[in-house]
Amino acid sequence: MSDGQGYNPQKIIKQILISVFISLGTIIAIFLILSFRGVSIDFSQFQPIWLVGGFFSIIAAWFIDAFRLYFTTRAWEKPISYRNSLTGVLSCYFMSSITPSLTGGSPAEMLILNRSGMTWGEAGCLTTICGILYQVTLLILLLILVLVLGVHFALRGILLHLFYSFLIFYSTLIFLLFFFLNRMDLVYRFVHWGMRFSNRHFPKLKFSDKSVLNWVNDFFADFKNGFRLLFINKPQYLLLNIIGYSLYFICFFSVAFFVLLSLGVYVPLKNVLVDQIPLYLIFGFLPTPGASGGVELSIGSVFLSSTGPEKISLFILFWRFITFFLTMIVGAITFFRVLFAIGKKMTQIVPSNKAAISNDTPYLSNSE
Repeated sequence: MSDGQGYNPQKIIKQILISVFISLGTIIAIFLILSFRGVSIDFSQFQPIWLVGGFFSIIAAWFIDAFRLYFTTRAWEKPISYRNSLTGVLSCYFMSSITPSLTGGSPAEMLILNRSGMTWGEAGCLTTICGILYQVTLLILLLILVLVLGVHFALRGILLHLFYSFLIFYSTLIFLLFFFLNRMDLVYRFVHWGMRFSNRHFPKLKFSDKSVLNWVNDFFADFKNGFRLLFINKPQYLLLNIIGYSLYFICFFSVAFFVLLSLGVYVPLKNVLVDQIPLYLIFGFLPTPGASGGVELSIGSVFLSSTGPEKISLFILFWRFITFFLTMIVGAITFFRVLFAIGKKMTQIVPSNKAAISNDTPYLSNSE
């Protein structure tokens, strides 16, 4: 991907509408089902002031995650500005919320990092390692809450099977990642096969085999060096990410705590945290954009025993608005600003010198 050409604003808007309709449709369906069953909505203990705590919690989570990314880029001695770091994480949230299985977040963050001065290989390595540490931190928090703080926790039924599937999937993914990084000859074979396939079936695609091989070689060289840098030379940055993600999750999961308080329901914060961790371990498996539909049903089933049927629909509505719709709105504004800025820059490049400056310094400067 270069200069955001892989992102079509019209397709993005279509994905936004699909994700929003699925999420809103699920919430409305929950309201209707409860209404048909004669369950009335209970506003008797509603205290909206507690929702302010939820808004502050989600905003704090954004800023903590941006600080994590801001400091991690220093491992490559290519520090980016905090503003660009915040742009990166917000863009990641936005694209994750509108793509199946949350797959669009990492490419969006890579785009911002590349435009901020990192190579594609360095950006890819950073997002891959941070993605692994994201899941590892969830497991660490779960173990601390259960083994250290003594929170009672039971994993049964389909959730247990999905949890095992998650462990198998990521274990296999990490194994394949390390395997191919040490067997670059296999990577080049796949690349050659891909180029032959494209030339045979898509003759209109024009590209230089040499340029593709050079890009792949540079990408994986930077990718492999990044692994060595973080796991051997500067492991303190791995610890930094685990601490940063831990604080991020505490703030993010606290939104549910404040939403429950706004409905007059008190559940200890540590219980609220441990109830959400398994859900976020498996949401990446849900095929809908932003895991919409499955998220609402899952969070509702987890907290139904605490809220009762009279308040569960309100809980889902308020919680989803803060953690999903608000994040999508802010992330969309941020990401579209970057796309339009890149597009504006590209239209200012005349054809005669566009190729000459294609490898110039990125758009997102650290002075922004």
